[in-house]
Amino acid sequence: MTWSTQKTEGIVLRVQPWREYDRRYKMLTPEFGKIDFTGRGAQKEKAKLAAHLEPFAVVDVEIVRGRRSTTVISVERKQAFRQIAYDLDLRLLAQSSLTLLDRYTREDDQDEVLYGMLLDWLNFLNQDIELGPARRAFLLSAFVMRCFKYLGYNVTLNSCLSCKQPIVPLSFRWHSGKGGLVCSDCVTKDREEWFSARQVPEEVITMLRLARDNAYDDLLKVPLKQEAVASLVQIVHDLTAYHLPGEYQTPFWTGVLADYDLAMPDIQP
Repeated sequence: MTWSTQKTEGIVLRVQPWREYDRRYKMLTPEFGKIDFTGRGAQKEKAKLAAHLEPFAVVDVEIVRGRRSTTVISVERKQAFRQIAYDLDLRLLAQSSLTLLDRYTREDDQDEVLYGMLLDWLNFLNQDIELGPARRAFLLSAFVMRCFKYLGYNVTLNSCLSCKQPIVPLSFRWHSGKGGLVCSDCVTKDREEWFSARQVPEEVITMLRLARDNAYDDLLKVPLKQEAVASLVQIVHDLTAYHLPGEYQTPFWTGVLADYDLAMPDIQP
């Protein structure tokens, strides 16, 4: 049997019980993309490696790749996101992001840029800042839209999907299925093609542009209205449902990207 030992830095995306005493881990790494490996005996009370393989940390791991399975043999924690770990709201927000990347990344597909995007996002969340429900929903929408853009699902927000001309304020419609804006002239010319395009307030489109393109720190300064945030997160949910595989019975901000609810009690679209 051929064995291959590899060392890499990574961030744990998902942890699952496996058999009686083991755990299965999925980790995003810069060198190898997403990897799936087993922690032998990780469910045992005195397991030495398990404590370092929880989410919300950057770790160095050494794994052994066999013919049928991959096993971790050493772990060293490099950076712990302690602010996230000790704040329930931030934990849920971060876990939604990790689950998103677990769902929509392939194993062994090297992607240093995507890894850097995740690291930047977690470093941002790890700051000592207070985020209300609307701000958390807005920021999570921003992370999702950036992932859309990088993974090839970019949204058209500055030009018409049909005629490609620049969008004029107050003269457009939104179409989630086609992923962007269409000008009012094109809607009028071909009502059958654009029958499901709907009106969206100008301020919501501005927020979408800011969420996708501006630095996270800048998004902390954007004034938020509850109705506008509710409309924005519904748009992002519709994009997720239209363009990414899977079934979505609940909106993403209530936990569709996590294994437990991301409570947003003040957001009622």
